[in-house]
Amino acid sequence: MRYLAIVSYDGSQYQGFQKQRNGLGIQEVIEKAFRLMTQTEIKIHSAGRTDKGVHALGQAFHFDSNLDIDEVTWLRVNDRLPLDIRVHKIKKVKTDFHARHNAKSKIYKYIIAKKPSTAFSKNHEVFIRNFDIERVQTSVQDFVGTHDFKGFCQYVKDKPTIKTIYSVKIKETKNHFIFIFHGNSFLKYMVRSMMGTIIQIGIGKKDSNIIKEILETQDRSLAGKTAESRGLFLVKIYY
Repeated sequence: MRYLAIVSYDGSQYQGFQKQRNGLGIQEVIEKAFRLMTQTEIKIHSAGRTDKGVHALGQAFHFDSNLDIDEVTWLRVNDRLPLDIRVHKIKKVKTDFHARHNAKSKIYKYIIAKKPSTAFSKNHEVFIRNFDIERVQTSVQDFVGTHDFKGFCQYVKDKPTIKTIYSVKIKETKNHFIFIFHGNSFLKYMVRSMMGTIIQIGIGKKDSNIIKEILETQDRSLAGKTAESRGLFLVKIYY
């Protein structure tokens, strides 16, 4: 039987989602928890990797098991997980389902703080001094559509760089500016590179037309420094 699981995590203490040789990945922690729970080896397959320090509200993975365990009981895996990793839902799916290949689109958000972070908020936001939201509100819409995002990613050989961004929204709260990106899929460091450029526009170090120029030329040297990982959250994956 194959199962789909939805998990949230605070990525601050991990080297990313994927199992690592030289550090602790979230995948390894979850697989160990399943092993302790079931006394069997269960390999999980995620919808996508998140980088070191990146968080998730709705990461997805699938796994196979022939054990006679109902969907509610599977959630007792949380008893073996640290509190910064929580599995919210586990349900049966078709045996040909794949968490990555069947994903239709994803939502990420990036949180910029309006005032300096505290000891308790520092891992989940990025404070940018003199950030002018007015400068970026129009520019961010240049990301919307189907474009070659080679200039906004770490290039990986043979990995297609043409992606579609369905929407970019900015939500303002008392303490934060929250940038919400909905796209069919995302490349390595893509959202953080996009945000790095947005930040440079917001503090007046890059022109408001730079996003268009990078999309037209695919010149990564024009993009802003890749934004810090701690402000990034994988929100949801649509199937």
